[in-house]
Amino acid sequence: MARILGGMSVVASIMLCAFAAAGQTVELDPKILTYQTPNQFKWRDPANKSPSNAVLLYGDGVNGFYVSLTKWNKGGNFSRPHSHANDRMIYVMGGTWWNGTGTAFDPPSTIPMRAGTFVTHHAKGIHWDGAKDEEDAVLVIAGVGPAASTQATPTQGTFSALNPSAVTFLPPDQFKWRDPFNKSPTNQVILYGDPSKEGPYMVINRFSPGAFSRPHFHPNDRIITVLKGTWWVGTGPKFDPNATLPMSAGTVVTHYASGVHYDGAKDEEAMVLITGMGPATSTQVKHD
Repeated sequence: MARILGGMSVVASIMLCAFAAAGQTVELDPKILTYQTPNQFKWRDPANKSPSNAVLLYGDGVNGFYVSLTKWNKGGNFSRPHSHANDRMIYVMGGTWWNGTGTAFDPPSTIPMRAGTFVTHHAKGIHWDGAKDEEDAVLVIAGVGPAASTQATPTQGTFSALNPSAVTFLPPDQFKWRDPFNKSPTNQVILYGDPSKEGPYMVINRFSPGAFSRPHFHPNDRIITVLKGTWWVGTGPKFDPNATLPMSAGTVVTHYASGVHYDGAKDEEAMVLITGMGPATSTQVKHD
């Protein structure tokens, strides 16, 4: 699969990223890891005048796995009843996103999905969604293509409750963390799928201050969105936290299959949303 970031192929013009820190030059190998900060996103509508906007972060949305960022602009902007061929994993990055199911298009009665909520739009389930007047809604959406919508014929009537065969959601206070007491250096909640098996998955990893993984690699590409704090990343088999680059909240990182890397948190907690195609097992490598 072509490696696509922000809707554009990663080409040779993306060279080793470097900066001076603690008297040394830090370099990331772009064959192992690339990243894009929010001000580098190539939005479909650069002027952001449309009711909704989107940027493709990975894949093409037609074949195979894809990840996109979607923004619903405030002002009562809603999609009309539609469905998708496959499940879509959706994390609400910011704002409040309003959802309804069925063919009765009734925006005033929609259910709010607030920032931090995880939502699944199930395959072939008819739904509609958008933003009301108060605030924009920003979403990370991932799944297996095709991502195209199949429109349904709207009907008269009112919407009263979400059909769980079409839309389910999990607010952050219902997440089932691996360590409920958050005493471990790292913690994880699985939002969708099983990362140890084949198929799409989405998880959140939490790094306590000072917690770092050791050099390792994964069998498949992983697309990571920094949700909170600063996440520090390095490449290669030598473990050196001083040879890492900071990824601030909102940055999207791609770890490429079989590329040796390590990452973690320094002075503050970091939380990252990770999605991809399993298995997402880690293979540790010998390090200095």
